[in-house]
Amino acid sequence: MFGSTPIRYLAPSEEFFAQSENFIGITLTLRGPVVVSAMAEAFRTLLRVHPAHAGHLSPGADGRHQIMVDEFEHAGIWLEKIGDPPSQRLPNQSEALVNLLLRLGEDRSELTLYIHHSLADAHHQFVLLENLFGWYTDIVTGAGVGPLKIEPIPVPLESVLSARGIGKLQRFGLERFLPAIFAYDLPPSKRNEGRVGPQSVRVPSATCRLTRQESQSLRDVCAAHRVSLNALVAAAILMVEWNIRESPNVPIPYTYPVDLRFFLTPPVGATEATNPIGMAMYLAEIRPDTGVIDLARDIAEAFRSDLAEGVIAQSFLHFGQHYEGNPPGLPDVVMATDSGDIPPLRTPPELTVEEFGFEVLFAPTAAGVDMYSAVMYDSTLVITYHSHGARPGQYTAEIHKLLAEIPSRYGWATE
Repeated sequence: MFGSTPIRYLAPSEEFFAQSENFIGITLTLRGPVVVSAMAEAFRTLLRVHPAHAGHLSPGADGRHQIMVDEFEHAGIWLEKIGDPPSQRLPNQSEALVNLLLRLGEDRSELTLYIHHSLADAHHQFVLLENLFGWYTDIVTGAGVGPLKIEPIPVPLESVLSARGIGKLQRFGLERFLPAIFAYDLPPSKRNEGRVGPQSVRVPSATCRLTRQESQSLRDVCAAHRVSLNALVAAAILMVEWNIRESPNVPIPYTYPVDLRFFLTPPVGATEATNPIGMAMYLAEIRPDTGVIDLARDIAEAFRSDLAEGVIAQSFLHFGQHYEGNPPGLPDVVMATDSGDIPPLRTPPELTVEEFGFEVLFAPTAAGVDMYSAVMYDSTLVITYHSHGARPGQYTAEIHKLLAEIPSRYGWATE
């Protein structure tokens, strides 16, 4: 019989994602022909180059998970046809850490790359997707894959920080939320509406896609007012949350992951580590006269302060290994992850990427998942609200409306 070889136990920062059985899916809408055999070969190449990703997770007697590299070949691509009833097949961490779903259509197809979050954050995952499409393009155009370099097993955040002399501080970011803890008479959280079950499920979501003109106008506003698009999107999300909540005197706790690759010395390679991220915190105290640009500036200033003091880099070392939802006694926390401006994927001339999106898979628990994701791809801003709560589409519609109005509100005319 074939077996598996244990590689290493997950570090605490990775175990968090194993306990929640958390997969992230990047879904592309493709226009043009897809050569299945070439995509299958490109996927096999990806797994050969990144052997840890070809394995699975196995829990030990103490509940901690190990990365297991399998001694048999990965099952390969999941192939479906658009128009047929979806198989509802979802990744399973005890079987594989990476899966590729290809749904073929006549003119358009959909491709989803699923990766377990214990092995990769969004930055890491997108580079794998770049590699996949780069090899696919070379195979289809006749260039071939060429020589391969096997990548080492990615290291955890703890190893990244230890190698740079970064350890726990007394502060870890949540101090910013202290003024709001047990300070308000609040109803039961609308966030805690998850459902308990035996298998990982896709978190319900709603998405808004700005046009290229709307996206460019926002970039122009950010340049003119010297504020990042990331901070402006965060401010818009918080303003919409504040309006929908109808509790004007209650602040909104906000948290978001920070890609430490850009801030550590020496720098961290794209696939060198699993999740080299920190967590940033901000308490949004919004009033009727608060402007979205002013709020964005305040978010950015809090970020720069905590980053300079080393709080963000070591923040994840303080968090537990289980997802428990909104902390009791605290107003509903808003979480958002912004992947920034993603470069276009390399594709054969006859194949184009029309849409780019994220999906989140989580183990069903009593704590409902509630988070936003944002990405700029092909000059188009895409914001998705992943939520077990009610009416996620109301939130994304209001966010789109607010962002589309910002250029005219701040003196920019759109065409």
